[in-house]
Amino acid sequence: MIKKALSIVFSLILLQGTVSLTAQVSLDYMNNRTPSYSEVISMYEYMAGKHEKAELITYGKTDTGKPLHLFVISSNGDFSPQSPENSSKRIIMINNAIHAGEPNGVDASLKFADGILNNRDNLARHLDNTVICIIPVYSIGGFLNRSPHHRANQKGPEEQGFRANARNYDLNRDFIKMDTRNTRSFYEIFNKWQPDIFIDTHTTNGADYPYVITLIPTQQSKLHPAVASYMEGEMNPELYEMMEETGYEMIPYVQSYRGDPRNGIVGFMDHPRYSSGYTSLFNTISFMVESHMLKPYHERVLSTYHFLVSVTAFTGANHNEIGRVREKAGKETKNKSTYTLRWQLDTTRYDTITFRGYETGSRTSDVTGQQLRYYDREKPYTKQIPYFKHYKPLRQVKAPAAYLIPQGWDEVVNRLKAANVEMKRLARDTTLKVGVYYINDYTTSTRVISGRYPHSDIEVSEEIQEIDYYKGDYIVKTNQPANNYIVQTLEPQGADSFFRWNFFDPILNRIEYYSPVHFDSIAKQLLENNPELKEEFQRKRSLDEEFAKNARAQYNFIYENSPYFEKTYRRYPVARIKQTGNIEME
Repeated sequence: MIKKALSIVFSLILLQGTVSLTAQVSLDYMNNRTPSYSEVISMYEYMAGKHEKAELITYGKTDTGKPLHLFVISSNGDFSPQSPENSSKRIIMINNAIHAGEPNGVDASLKFADGILNNRDNLARHLDNTVICIIPVYSIGGFLNRSPHHRANQKGPEEQGFRANARNYDLNRDFIKMDTRNTRSFYEIFNKWQPDIFIDTHTTNGADYPYVITLIPTQQSKLHPAVASYMEGEMNPELYEMMEETGYEMIPYVQSYRGDPRNGIVGFMDHPRYSSGYTSLFNTISFMVESHMLKPYHERVLSTYHFLVSVTAFTGANHNEIGRVREKAGKETKNKSTYTLRWQLDTTRYDTITFRGYETGSRTSDVTGQQLRYYDREKPYTKQIPYFKHYKPLRQVKAPAAYLIPQGWDEVVNRLKAANVEMKRLARDTTLKVGVYYINDYTTSTRVISGRYPHSDIEVSEEIQEIDYYKGDYIVKTNQPANNYIVQTLEPQGADSFFRWNFFDPILNRIEYYSPVHFDSIAKQLLENNPELKEEFQRKRSLDEEFAKNARAQYNFIYENSPYFEKTYRRYPVARIKQTGNIEME
């Protein structure tokens, strides 16, 4: 196990006329320090200038106005993923400081990049079959907001960034919403490089236990079977073994079952709002690595470094098999018909793992005078516990041949385009028979969550209707690599659908109304002309005493069951199309 910190002195010389700029920076994690943003970028600039195998590329802007960087290491000095040599390699993408107060991945990635480029510990051999892509700092605004007081429960470093970005967004909740420039720039990077492996580096903020590092593999239940089988059966077990050999034994992320890890650990469900949940929609094998907040900072850096090395070593050694299973998943995703929108933990299925923890105790708080639960490090235990990592489908849907999106919903269309979704447009105005949802019920959060008031408990009904559409409206076929993303975002009951995140809220407004004094005679005529409506109305009055006393409720009942009631109220605007053969598209 490496115990001595890497100390690198970089000299960056930039000549512009008679002006020279020299920046010297060092990795100092052994002394509980992490570099500033400018120091991080200076180090990567130096490495890119010194090594032909490295390049620092910018993609778009972030919410600070600064660009999002990508540091690429390629053995042939070719920095295009489409080049003949790179296209046969497996691409590993590492994302750092999505929560800027958790910078261990920043230091670990610098150490990792330096090790590969200078062939420390023979790391350069892994470039034979891999291309390394590192996002040095994702939440630049959060990283610039440094303080020793941002992380009350975290042991170092001396200064750390803030959890939110420059607009106070938690970026690890924004991958479907794409409310931030950071996410838009990430889409550009992800679409271009289409990584086989994705790693997001984090630090925990929860339970106490002896392990320095824990792992959240993307939830295997929602992966394509070939990818899930390979990740769970081959890759994960070997990564755990490799990490144990480094001296940093790894355990699944400690999300306790029923409040105590002695009852078991629950596999984290990384919905598409999260980085790994989003990337895995495209059959990327994805991980969130979590170092433990209470361990010394240098240990957190080194454990993360060893994980990056382990993943790269495994990927390089197994590049052909990883490519095969991802290719199989990609082809079959294009023809997939049934999708799970929501999942439920399956407590009847579990693995048994060995877990080392601390007994919990209770003491009286000197602050509140109340009982306080704590972990007693003087009382360690080793126990076999269940690991509940399986989920079962809670709600499923059969995808249509295509979805139709009226062009006025440009916020949705723009996000689909950013996610590399292929779309066609209607060639002329036309009337189509389509399937439409009505939002029958939903609950809206009473507090802001990641800048929005998301909906939950969404209930829908479906009808077949003839609706007028117009030249330029969008057709999104479900025969493409982005199928998982398409269905999860456009089906309103998806765990992170666009409806959940408020993109279609205008349909929840009633626009047309009536005046009782003028509607009374119309209501009478409606009842006389519609015996079934009259019978239902009278039955409701006889059975519902409150309804019988409420004139407005009675008028509403008749109005809502009349031709005057607006069909667009709560009608979800994205339609489902069974076949597209007779639709003229541009």
